[in-house]
Amino acid sequence: MQTFLRYTYTIVLSLLCMCGAWANSLRVSVLTCSPGSDAYAHFGHTAIRVMDISTMQDVVYNYGCFDYTSKWFVYKFIKGETDYILGAESAQMFFYRYKSMGLEVMEQVLNLKDDDAENIVRLLNENLKPENVEYRYNYLYDNCTTRARDIIERAITDDIVYTKAAIKLTAREELHQNLEQAPWLRFGIDLVLGQELDDKNFDKRHQMFIPSHYAAELDSALIVMDDGIEAPLVSDKQILLDANPQMQEVAPIITPMFVLTCLIILVCLVCAQDIKKRRTSHWLDITLSTAQGLAGIIVAFLFFCSEHPTVGSNWMVMIMNPLYLVYAGYLVHCAIKKKKNRVKYVNLAVLSLFFVLLFVVKQVFPTETYILAFTLLIRAVTVIKLKNN
Repeated sequence: MQTFLRYTYTIVLSLLCMCGAWANSLRVSVLTCSPGSDAYAHFGHTAIRVMDISTMQDVVYNYGCFDYTSKWFVYKFIKGETDYILGAESAQMFFYRYKSMGLEVMEQVLNLKDDDAENIVRLLNENLKPENVEYRYNYLYDNCTTRARDIIERAITDDIVYTKAAIKLTAREELHQNLEQAPWLRFGIDLVLGQELDDKNFDKRHQMFIPSHYAAELDSALIVMDDGIEAPLVSDKQILLDANPQMQEVAPIITPMFVLTCLIILVCLVCAQDIKKRRTSHWLDITLSTAQGLAGIIVAFLFFCSEHPTVGSNWMVMIMNPLYLVYAGYLVHCAIKKKKNRVKYVNLAVLSLFFVLLFVVKQVFPTETYILAFTLLIRAVTVIKLKNN
């Protein structure tokens, strides 16, 4: 990894040195890429393009690089200990890659003084050094978009004022806007991210963590100089690559809403039959508890161990936690030994309390969560009603 970083830094630094004097020839722009179909690409991407017009050297700086082949990558990613790096490559290679994915790339050319443009290059090259190239990725507060924004703000000596009218959006609502074609990913995110994501004080600056929102802010941003003169931050805007409609993501036919609707119907039918025949379908209780426990391994691990933001305020941990695997094992024991379920009232109490919290806590739950909670509650009440259980 370190060898790769040193190699990349050396190559880029050599290219820059070959360019000669940068003054009066730099063209700096922000590239915004449309969302892709991969989970990590669903929210788009931001990069900084630096072109020396005199020599036609064209480099794209990208804070969204990571080494997925590194040891324990998946574990570190789940735990929130993923280190991203600043990468630099030729613009030709960057555009080739995004064209092959069928994604749109929009360019916003920045209206910069020579000194400010040089400052951006200097700061980017400083970040390219092996000792600075890595940073601890945080999807909400420190990602490829916020890094690009912060570099630009640090480099420009005048004030930047974002004049776009503020839109009251929570972080969850922003995420949902990019997940209309990915209902399963949206459902998974809603299961593991807690009420911090629904903070009503999530201001417009924080909203810039999404590339498209930052691009919209740039469109109307102004540079305000010491003498009060204002100038637009973006001098030119164009679409460099059009999205390929044939490669765009299509929403699946089978959605979480469809699956959970089928589940509640199935549970209601089984419960009705159990009451009518005065029996207990142990297989259903064991299956539901096992599913809760397996999902709870991820939810609880994120809740207690992960550094990711918002996961530690997730109320779903009440009904999605590994203790339900223990409960499933207990139900198997009761079924085999034909013993009564002595903890069914505890399960009902937990589910009832969670159902009440759905309407009380500040966390916003999707409709699917209400269906799931009501399904589990129906089954818990039925188990209580079955006196022989």
